[in-house]
Amino acid sequence: MPGSRPACYRLAALLLLYVSFISLTACQAVVVSPTLVPTVEPSPTSGPTATPLPPAGVFWVDLTRDQGELSKFVLGVNHGPWSDFSLDSFKKTIALGVTFMRWPGGNWGDRNDIRSLMIDNYIAQARTIGAEPSISVRVPGSTPARAAEIVRYANLTKGYAVKYWNIGNEPNLYENDPGLNIDEKWTPQRYARVWREFALAMRAVDPGILFYGPDISQFVDDPQNPGADAVARAYLTEFLKVNGDLVNIVTVHRYPFPACLTCGNPDWEDMRANTAEWDQILVKLRRVIRETTGKELPVGVTEYNSNYSSAAGAETSPDSFYSALWLADVYGRLLRQQPELLAYWQIKNNAAGYGLLTSFDVRPSYYSFVMWKKFGNHLLFASTDAQYVSVYAARAEDGRLTVMLINLNATPLNQPLQLKGGDQLQLVEAFLFDATHPAEALPIPNFTNGAGVTLPPESVTLLIFR
Repeated sequence: MPGSRPACYRLAALLLLYVSFISLTACQAVVVSPTLVPTVEPSPTSGPTATPLPPAGVFWVDLTRDQGELSKFVLGVNHGPWSDFSLDSFKKTIALGVTFMRWPGGNWGDRNDIRSLMIDNYIAQARTIGAEPSISVRVPGSTPARAAEIVRYANLTKGYAVKYWNIGNEPNLYENDPGLNIDEKWTPQRYARVWREFALAMRAVDPGILFYGPDISQFVDDPQNPGADAVARAYLTEFLKVNGDLVNIVTVHRYPFPACLTCGNPDWEDMRANTAEWDQILVKLRRVIRETTGKELPVGVTEYNSNYSSAAGAETSPDSFYSALWLADVYGRLLRQQPELLAYWQIKNNAAGYGLLTSFDVRPSYYSFVMWKKFGNHLLFASTDAQYVSVYAARAEDGRLTVMLINLNATPLNQPLQLKGGDQLQLVEAFLFDATHPAEALPIPNFTNGAGVTLPPESVTLLIFR
């Protein structure tokens, strides 16, 4: 949706992270768990197969309850020719471990033709970074034949083997974008038909490519407020009716703030409360897919950020520490819903506040990615009933247990950390991201399963066990 964002790091007073381990008989332990809407098991039914509820007042991780393997392509970003890398920002991006790139992201791709040299440059960057490349083709002002030629150049002439392709960006906003080459009125029916023409022409060149879309703007699907996203839903449902047999991954975009065009930046209370919305984004999307097509399809969010404006320098603008804290929790909530693709808006931007970095500096949100980069890829059940606190857990390929604890409160929290099935594990690494600790390694204390753990205020803590 947006175009770019600048950076500003809010330095709060020094928050000393302390991980205190207390005998379980003396005190409760604390582990991060979901904020407003904690992940809790449904009430057990009578009978021997009922699943017991996790204990209250505990950071709970159940190593016996595997929630499935995470997609490789969830640590994704948007990128484009309007904001190319400097040498410094490129090195920092390589270090970040990005796994998926959507290019050219945003409405730039529907306003401009991409050239062969741009594709060559982009593929070289993506391969060096280690990210899976994807390419978006222009729709307004273009034709299926032109899109097919881009596939031919990338995959046949150059042999780049680009697997993931996207056709157009946020079609529900075409009528409102004066920068597009609009030749006639766009409707859900027209876009669904045109998308199919493009997809068939592109796949005729390379039958092995995969499509994601329709990348509608601001998917919310709120039954209590149907007028807010009626146009977006109309585009989505018509797209699914016409192209449910061709699309491989159904993707949407979401920016919760500003809440209206004149609302300005949210306050931290609004942002903190918003994270619970992300528990349902992909649940709702899957429901729409089932209702419309009668089948299940992989899903993803290919643009997301706290704010779609280019605001910068404010307490909660996209370049702020609070936005980074919001991102850390929202990302975890999205992981629980097992998306195929996630792409943050965006990797780099000098002029606006929503980039992870600028040409010569990183923004607070960069450190949210640094923390999540260390997370495992096999999701485990984790929960807490503490308000504005989240706990996420995953096992890595090498057997490490990673536990992410996020405290959105302005006060510290101490509770027992209980690792069910993890009595033999030893704490070997700990990292902290808060207003004064940029994803820093911490001294390793002794850990006893079920002992107390203290989360600093407004912080992200990662504990790694072997």
